[in-house]
Amino acid sequence: MPMKKIQDSFYKNKTWSAKTDSYFEEQLRRTRSVVSKAEYLQVQGCILLESAESKFQEVGLVLLQRLLDDYPDEYVSIITAQEKLGDYFFKKGDFLAAAEKFKIVTNFCKAQHSRAGTSTTADLKWATSLLAIHTPEALAEAQALVLAFPNTLFKTEQHIFNYNKLAAFICEAMQQHTEASKFAKAALVSAESIKIAAANNSKNEAVKANEVFLKRLRDLSV
Repeated sequence: MPMKKIQDSFYKNKTWSAKTDSYFEEQLRRTRSVVSKAEYLQVQGCILLESAESKFQEVGLVLLQRLLDDYPDEYVSIITAQEKLGDYFFKKGDFLAAAEKFKIVTNFCKAQHSRAGTSTTADLKWATSLLAIHTPEALAEAQALVLAFPNTLFKTEQHIFNYNKLAAFICEAMQQHTEASKFAKAALVSAESIKIAAANNSKNEAVKANEVFLKRLRDLSV
């Protein structure tokens, strides 16, 4: 098995130590390209932010903040980092911080007329954060984001399920029962297709819908 190139490995660490930190900083200092420096901070920061260890997550946060502070014009790296930070804050239950990050990504994509460098669904993540915030203003904004989402971006049945599930729950929160029922029924159709596909293919990696969500959707579809 070929060894990893040093120039690739120094910013793709899954753990962190004083030695790792020293080597990373040394390589960063030797790098002349501003674009590359920003990329290294973004990649390493995002990897550590996904760690199960809080101490590594904290390092990831520091690295990504350095990216935002030191290289504000390196949009390609920054937009990826902003969405990753949104994912992080959402998992932590800080929905206000998550919403702010996803808003930044969504507005950037809108201004650039491109979703390159993102998951392509930052606006739906923003809507999900707003649903969790659950104020009347947040719910209205979440619904507007969902309704404006282009269906041409749906690539799989799972994407369609997630979209309709989110729309149904937003309508439910806004007490729009007819609309909630419509989206719930559409989500259940997709859920059944996912279930059939998984049953027919043992290697199918589609994520099965959570039974709690399915029960809520069945209740809404009545």
